Amino acid sequence: MRNLLLIVFVIGILISPFACKKKNTKPDPDPTPDTTTVIVSENTKVMDLETRNAISKIDTTNFTFSSETDITKHFKIGDILVDSGSEMAAYGYLRKVKKIDSSKGETVVETEPAGLTEAILQGSINFNSGKLKTSQIQRMELADGVKLKTLKNTYFTVFDLDYNQEFGSGKDKITVSGSTQLDIEIFFDFNWSYCILCAPPEVEVDLFQSGVEINQSASIDVTSEYGATLTERIPFATFYFEPWTFFVGPVPVVFIPKIQLFIEVDGSITANFSAGASETFNGKLGTRYTSDNGWESIKDKTFTFDYYPPQLDVSASIEANVGPEISLMLYGVAGPFTNVSACSLLDAELHTGTDNWDLDYTIGVKSEVGIRVDVLIFEEAWKKDFCLFEQNLMHLEDEPMDIGVFFKSPTDGDWLPKESTIELSARTTGPAPTRLDFYNNGNLIGSVAEEPWLLNWNTVSATYGEHQLVVNEIIGENIVDSDTVNVSLLDAKWEIVDLSDLGLTNENINTDVFFSASNEGWMVGGTAYGFGGYMLHSTNGGVDWQTISPTGVLAPNTLDNIVFMNEGEILATTISGEVITSVGWSDIKYQTLDGFEITYKNFEVSDITISNIGNLVAVGNVINEEGYQIMSAKAVTGDYVPSPGINIPYYYSDMPTKPKIYFRNAKGIVYNLKSQSNPLRQYIMLSDNGGLSWEPIQLNASGITRDDDIYGAFFLDENKGWLVGRESQGFACVLKTTDGGQSWEKINVEDAYNFGSIWMLSTEEGYATVNIINTGDIVKTKLYHTQDGGYTWSPINIVHTRLPMKKVFFRGPYLGYTVGGGSDVFKFSVRNKL
Repeated sequence: MRNLLLIVFVIGILISPFACKKKNTKPDPDPTPDTTTVIVSENTKVMDLETRNAISKIDTTNFTFSSETDITKHFKIGDILVDSGSEMAAYGYLRKVKKIDSSKGETVVETEPAGLTEAILQGSINFNSGKLKTSQIQRMELADGVKLKTLKNTYFTVFDLDYNQEFGSGKDKITVSGSTQLDIEIFFDFNWSYCILCAPPEVEVDLFQSGVEINQSASIDVTSEYGATLTERIPFATFYFEPWTFFVGPVPVVFIPKIQLFIEVDGSITANFSAGASETFNGKLGTRYTSDNGWESIKDKTFTFDYYPPQLDVSASIEANVGPEISLMLYGVAGPFTNVSACSLLDAELHTGTDNWDLDYTIGVKSEVGIRVDVLIFEEAWKKDFCLFEQNLMHLEDEPMDIGVFFKSPTDGDWLPKESTIELSARTTGPAPTRLDFYNNGNLIGSVAEEPWLLNWNTVSATYGEHQLVVNEIIGENIVDSDTVNVSLLDAKWEIVDLSDLGLTNENINTDVFFSASNEGWMVGGTAYGFGGYMLHSTNGGVDWQTISPTGVLAPNTLDNIVFMNEGEILATTISGEVITSVGWSDIKYQTLDGFEITYKNFEVSDITISNIGNLVAVGNVINEEGYQIMSAKAVTGDYVPSPGINIPYYYSDMPTKPKIYFRNAKGIVYNLKSQSNPLRQYIMLSDNGGLSWEPIQLNASGITRDDDIYGAFFLDENKGWLVGRESQGFACVLKTTDGGQSWEKINVEDAYNFGSIWMLSTEEGYATVNIINTGDIVKTKLYHTQDGGYTWSPINIVHTRLPMKKVFFRGPYLGYTVGGGSDVFKFSVRNKL
């Protein structure tokens, strides 16, 4: 690190001297360090494959090498051994050589911890993780009483846990129960520079910051049946994620995210007790260090809260905290951390001989941020506690505890499904009531005479729309308190639309559907044998359809894809690769698009779409040639003027391999590209400018080979996208990207077969169709639903047919359609939407 020859060499080649840069001392006047240049210490030894294979044993401090390599024979005291993850060291290592002992054909190297800035004298690491996902968990440890739920009906994309933990035992016992939902993204920035002319030469941190962007929702219910006095912390779930490896120059830097969820209580209770609170919090939290300002906290937050008041007999003082601690370990060693705790704090004292209380009931979120070890450069661990928010929910000064009843669920403003059973639940404070009465729009639903105050409301006979729910607390026969929430019952469901009156049978297949507005839509199809193509039109949201294409001898081949130009003209492809227009159906001929006859001469279109700049873009194969092309024509002018084709640099002559294309605004992707020469890879082409230029890249998804087929694509924006298809083993698969298609995560869906199309309503909710006819034991459900971004899928059982489903389409969140084989198509709608 302080090699004298290096210093002399650098001094000799400098033209102009300048002041040495020291901590908190600015150079006068220049230069600014070039932190984009990586400087690696000559003592740093990055393990190559030969040296890694020579390691026979690694314990905490010692490395045993069974053979000599170019690296081991030059080991010296002070060298720094560094490697990424391997079978010997799952999280890699960064260790400094302390002692070397060679005997009997083995070399034993004793080491001690090394700092990253000792191995790399100047460098930069900057990243954001994207959302941490359950699919990235390498291992997890759940305490008894903790359940990691399947993600349903929740915004949060990472964790959804229920817990029920007991502290103490017997009469000295407190129970903390509730739920925690988390959505977490880690950020990390570290830029450091090397001042070689300083005496002695030194590394200085220009910027270090690390932390999390977190959405958290937590509920805390605390009960004590007999009273207790204790202080305890219990980790109830710990998650270790797959390592991330970044290279700074030749040096691998290995990060391992770790999340630990914990509950802690502190206090004393002398009688029966219960209280509950909840909070929803989101913010950016973390730690920052600069040479100018030293250490400081990062905190940016918003929050909401709710609670039910305490129910207790005598004095109590209790604090309960529930929260995650998020650590970003380096080489498996603790590093920067952020801990975010939802807290519920109660101090209550009953005045002797009265029913009056001194009481404060507070909810809040507090955080602790810091860095624990010297794996970077910092000589001391640093941390800071701060309160993100604190809200006093109840304050009494020598006052009686009010009698009260409060709805727990549903909450005010909820949208609820009609024709379902909805749980109504409430909490009470003060003396125990005789009963609770629940009302809907002034009509008694039912009564409950004991805890838990729960009642099931069957909404089959209820009307659609808004409902006012009231719970009355009854003591004797008097109403002593009430609470009100307003909810709406909606009719959201899939239903069958029968097209048999249009002459469709099980020999027909509907291939595409599109709605330009909530009422106006089009559908295309034909027979499964490839002829008798038709186009259907709806003017009432898909309730009814009419045939608008010619029949008989004038009918085209089966139509495949829809491209909407305007209400007066719809383009479509045929299964034989031509493009036709709905203009002039009476004398339809494939030459209708004269421009496309030129553009697509000797060209078979396999897929077509329109981009945001008005280009009609098609992909297909050159007839009688081994090659695919991307063709485009100007669509906005209506004359479809052709432009020269762009060659696709991948070709594979095997059915059903055909290139597919998709556009979302300016974002375009060509997919299902395979190479004759590489059976282990697939490829894609990306465009970010509406198809003016294309970037061919390897489909960067672990486990995808030429034997897999990709049939459908969907992007929410330029970064978030999904591909669906068939895994080589026969079941469905989903590929997901959050960086615009540069990298993909593969998700196998082994309960479904051959996903053919996908439509996502949000980052979490979407649908996919099964594009295969039933054979053998293949399940008949042909539409699947995800509510966690594509990681898990559940069947929509009304779409239950032996025939394939070809396409799913949504016009906003309230109108959906899926079409496929047979005379039945399927419509999703929400009535009584607000």
